Amino acid sequence: MIITVFTAFFIAFMAIKLFKPIAIDVGLVDKPNARKLHEGQIPLIGGISIFAAVLAASLLWLPDTLELRMYLIASAMMVFIGALDDKYDLKVRIRIIGQIIIASLMIYGVGGYISNLGNLFNSGNIELGPFGIIFTYVAIIVVINAYNMVDGIDGLIGSLSLNTFTAIALLFLMEEQMQYLSYPLILVTATLPYLMFNMGFFNKKTKKIFMGDAGSMFIGLSVIWLLSMGTQGDNASFRPVTALWICAVPLMDMLAIVIRRYRKGKSPFKPDRDHLHHILMRIGFNSKQTLGIITVLAAFMSLLGILGEVYLVPEYIMFTMFLLSFAVYSLVIKNISKLAPSFKPLS
Repeated sequence: MIITVFTAFFIAFMAIKLFKPIAIDVGLVDKPNARKLHEGQIPLIGGISIFAAVLAASLLWLPDTLELRMYLIASAMMVFIGALDDKYDLKVRIRIIGQIIIASLMIYGVGGYISNLGNLFNSGNIELGPFGIIFTYVAIIVVINAYNMVDGIDGLIGSLSLNTFTAIALLFLMEEQMQYLSYPLILVTATLPYLMFNMGFFNKKTKKIFMGDAGSMFIGLSVIWLLSMGTQGDNASFRPVTALWICAVPLMDMLAIVIRRYRKGKSPFKPDRDHLHHILMRIGFNSKQTLGIITVLAAFMSLLGILGEVYLVPEYIMFTMFLLSFAVYSLVIKNISKLAPSFKPLS
């Protein structure tokens, strides 16, 4: 396992070095605009480098299984569609169609889907039966776009993905599911080089890279794949309700945004500057403080989910707590949004 994660880290690091000049030459860069306030044109290769590392480490060191093959094929398609979106700004309809095709590959290629939601209402396990296929389509699209939409400031998507993958790794480890443990660990170590470059670890603006839609959608796909693997089947590692807690911040941010846009009569996929990180920065926090607040919040939510799993807190209680947390989150964000214009951002 040490060799596996070292391979993932090394290849991700070298892939960034290799792809950066290529991205600049072909125009795979993020340009400043009304919503993107960074300086200069930043290569969008973070996700491509992470995928390259995951692909290489998996093919070199992991057992060749149908599930792994389908995941790698689906991930390659997701990264390809994301890269096209980064380059040509695809229409939402095209992205969704691509995500549906990829979801179909994962569902029918492996022959599995989310069929059990657990005992959410204290009346026995909710078995979805054939409706589980539809639910799985929705879950895949929601999680992919939740991680895609949350990517807004330096370090955020990297930190949130590290939080989620680490939590999943801990849950696999606690259940001694060693055959699955390598998957989230590879993703963690493959993400670290991206985070180092994205956060300016080398203290040079010219070294900076962004994740890109290719990366954020690949992260979302990896998250839902691991969550499905961990919560379904006879040998499930953790309960479905725990999955909500370990990716709570991206899910809550997306749902709150969609609800606000719907009430305003706007498309839920129309980009704006009303995400949690935007609001925190408008009320006075700088980008690093905002990153710290959101990362701590995400880690706290994951910790609650893991503790609920360890102490076997009834699923209906965990689900009720999650709904209450979302209600409080939405109420706080709504009131902060009203106050935001009266605050001056920190320099």
